[in-house]
Amino acid sequence: MKPYRSLPLILLFLQVGVFCSIGQGIRVASAYYGSPSGTGVDVTRRVQQFADYGEPFRVGKETLRIDPAPTRRKMLVVIYDLNGHRISDSVEEGDVFYFRNWREIEGDRPEGGTAVRITEARYGARGRYRDVTERVRALTLRRQPFTVSNKTFGLDPYPGGKKWLEITCLSGGTSSTKKYPEGAKVQLR
Repeated sequence: MKPYRSLPLILLFLQVGVFCSIGQGIRVASAYYGSPSGTGVDVTRRVQQFADYGEPFRVGKETLRIDPAPTRRKMLVVIYDLNGHRISDSVEEGDVFYFRNWREIEGDRPEGGTAVRITEARYGARGRYRDVTERVRALTLRRQPFTVSNKTFGLDPYPGGKKWLEITCLSGGTSSTKKYPEGAKVQLR
């Protein structure tokens, strides 16, 4: 086969790969794999490879090809965009990560009533706060209570100290901030 005849075939395969990725509509904004103590790595590119085909995968050093904290329990925190919606999910090491589909997102929309919009969520203490807005939004979409903890957010911004979750919400044009201590159960509706 002559080289100039194989070029169109190569281009065809590249286009199919690109269209498969676009067809899923999933774009990984960030993916962090590590322990709650803060030892972790950015695995955005690797997770995007799974997103390109909408494939679930088991979280671990084998699939992510790295182990940032060999003797510690780790968590994967992924923020991704799906058809205009930003989603944040986290999974513990050993569990399977599933990308949510369009129907699951549509099912999460509230029916009637005044919608509450989370504008900001911070977790930490004494000037050491981390933005956890997307994670809190994802947790509230499930309509189940969650516990304020390092495990829930996949990080520890103030090791050894008691931390707080501050959530700022907008409802009916009014902004309000609520604080929850570490260990508290949070149920937002």
